[in-house]
Amino acid sequence: MEIEEWHPPGAGGAMPAGPEAFPRRGVNSLATVGQRALARVLDGLLVLAVWSPIALVVVLVRGDGPGASADEVRDAATALDYVAVVAPLAVILVLYETVCVTLWGQTVGKLATGVRVARLANGRCPLWWESALRIGLPAVVATVPVMGIAPAVAMALFTTAGFDPMSRNLVDKAAGTVVVRSR
Repeated sequence: MEIEEWHPPGAGGAMPAGPEAFPRRGVNSLATVGQRALARVLDGLLVLAVWSPIALVVVLVRGDGPGASADEVRDAATALDYVAVVAPLAVILVLYETVCVTLWGQTVGKLATGVRVARLANGRCPLWWESALRIGLPAVVATVPVMGIAPAVAMALFTTAGFDPMSRNLVDKAAGTVVVRSR
């Protein structure tokens, strides 16, 4: 798939500063928050399918399976155990999203919903560090075992897209990216 740019790099064109710089519909128009959310859910389900067997093995090795008493399960719920189960999820998610977005501008979920991630400056696929920043920041936040609020804080990073005229969330702004329609 050839990636369409909104202006040639180095041609002196200004970087898009608002939604008016993008087509109203079709390819390269801004993705809706709904499209982005559905893509995130689909990608989440795919990553969970890969992670679940790993988590099951960790739980079984720890002995916290169905045969454990309530006291044993409660005593095993330490921050280290939390990270031992959640860290592989974060690693899988970061690797999956970083590789897919860097190489193709989209993950399986984004492909299914017809959106892609692009560099705001030129419309091309993000560089590897931009892709990693987009998903790495929320993944790191979500793995911090702080009274169960870390996943909510990580989700808040994504929901900020609903309050931006270009539907860019905080991590898009940090990485210099935008999510646009691919079809």
